[in-house]
Amino acid sequence: MLANIGIPVLILLFLRNVLMKGLEEERPETSHHLTVKRIIGTALAVFALGAVLGLIAKYADGSALGLIGSGLGFWIAAASLLAAWSRTPMAAGLHVLVFFSAMLSAYYLYSMILFGFFPKSQFIYWGSIALLSPVCGYTVWFSRGAGWLAAFCAAMPISLLIGEGYSFIYTYSIPKGFVLLLAVFLWIVLPKNHFQRIRVIPLTAVILFFIEQFGLLSILAG
Repeated sequence: MLANIGIPVLILLFLRNVLMKGLEEERPETSHHLTVKRIIGTALAVFALGAVLGLIAKYADGSALGLIGSGLGFWIAAASLLAAWSRTPMAAGLHVLVFFSAMLSAYYLYSMILFGFFPKSQFIYWGSIALLSPVCGYTVWFSRGAGWLAAFCAAMPISLLIGEGYSFIYTYSIPKGFVLLLAVFLWIVLPKNHFQRIRVIPLTAVILFFIEQFGLLSILAG
């Protein structure tokens, strides 16, 4: 029994190591010697950004801006940019976690303080998603590399944005249209050159197909 469990685990570990090696070859880390003060300062800046955006999203609840803030698209795009321009993949994971933790705390504390309402189940659900976000941030950091694996890392957030925003085609919803614009923006800025952008297109189509088939956006939205 233990052997049957151990073999798949070993295979998964092997595949993980191969994948990470491939990603590191496509966007290798450069040596950075940052002081503790610089690391803490950057984390605090990211925390402040997340908190401010969370407050704005809650304050604008009910408006077009509030609808943008209550959807997944804007936050996926913001976290992707934050991760891609971090200094290292580990820093990308940390920054995304800090960003979402601050945003969620500010968003729900605003509701509790002003309205005396705290949706515990929603906070726990989104908090759980935030705890998984460092893996996504770590992966998206490699989207600025070269090659098919880097293109795949860029295609993941882009496909999620298209999946959320494509209904603009028949609803003409301003928030959905904004999400589609964010998808185009990520397609322009995440890949490092036009060859990478071409690689991203078919991968985005494939990922989007699976997102639609399995209803992943509905699952994420709770």
